Amino acid sequence: MTSKLLQRLTVVAAALACMFTALVPVASGQPPSSADRSRYLTHVESLFVDTDLARFHYTRTGTGSPVVLVAGGGLWGYSWRDTVPALAAEHTVYTVDLPSQGFTELHGGDFAYDLPAMSQALATFLDALGLHRTALVGHSWGGAWSLYFAEQYPDRVERLVLLDAPGLDAEKAPSTPLFTTPLLGELTTTLTDRTFYAESIRGTFHNRHLVTDEVIDELYAPFSRPANRAGFLTLWRNLDYRLTDAGLGRVTAPTLIVWGAEDTWLPASQAHGLAARIPSAHAVTLPGCGHTVHEDCPAQTNSLIDEFLR
Repeated sequence: MTSKLLQRLTVVAAALACMFTALVPVASGQPPSSADRSRYLTHVESLFVDTDLARFHYTRTGTGSPVVLVAGGGLWGYSWRDTVPALAAEHTVYTVDLPSQGFTELHGGDFAYDLPAMSQALATFLDALGLHRTALVGHSWGGAWSLYFAEQYPDRVERLVLLDAPGLDAEKAPSTPLFTTPLLGELTTTLTDRTFYAESIRGTFHNRHLVTDEVIDELYAPFSRPANRAGFLTLWRNLDYRLTDAGLGRVTAPTLIVWGAEDTWLPASQAHGLAARIPSAHAVTLPGCGHTVHEDCPAQTNSLIDEFLR
C-alpha cells in the first residue's frame, strides 16, 4: 500500500471513528459478486469441489504433474493468469481460492482465519481432489499459508515456491496498523472502495502501468463480497509468523524463493533470510519488480518457476 493511501485512509478512518455505528449500514452494501461477471473465468476451466469445510472454487489447466497456485491476500486465482499458461505445457496447474478469496464459500461461521486454519483448508482442498503430493507455489499471504503447510505436511510437498512471502518473525507490511488496530481496521476495510483498492494494488507493482482497469475489475469484484472482506480483516489480525519462523527447518521440499527488489511491502532481504533457514532453498531477487512479482514481472518470474519445477 502506498504511503499516500496509508495516510489518506488513516485520516479518513480517524475522522469517522465516532460515526462508525451510523456509517457501516451506508458503506457496507453488497456489490455484485457472481463468478459469471468474471470474463477471465469464461476462458479457463472454472470448477467447484464441495467439502464439509467449504465449497472451493478452483481452475484446472494442462496435463502432467500437479502444481497448485495459492494467491495472496485480497487476491484470487485471476492473479495467476500469466503463470498458468507458462506452466501448463508440462503440468496440471490448479489455482485455488482459499477462504476469504475469490468465489470459495465456507459452510460455517467458525473458521479461525489463522495459519493452522488456512493450512488445514489447503489440505482439505487437496484431499478433495485426491492430490496427496504436489508442487506448491504461493504468493505473499498465500506463500505463508503454503510454507506453513509444507512445515506441517512435509511429505505432501514435492517442491515449494515462495513469492514475496512473509514467513519470518520480522518486519511487517507498513499498512499492518491500519487493519490490526481495533475500530480502525473495521473502518479501513469498510471504506476500501474500488478506488482505494486500485491504489493499493498499484502499490504492490513497480511497473504500475500493468494495473489496468480490467485487472482491477477482475480482482475487486470478489474482494467486495462481505464474507471475503471480513475474512481478509481477520487474517490481518490472526496471522502469526512466529509459527512459520519456528518451523522453517522442517521443510524438506526443494524451495525456490523469488522476491521483487522494489517490494515496498516486505524488504527483499527477507528472501535471503528465509533461504538461510530453509533446507535446500535458494533465493532470487528480481530488479525492477514489486511485491506482486509474478504479475509485475511475469516473464522473469515464470521462467524461474518453470525451470525450478522441471
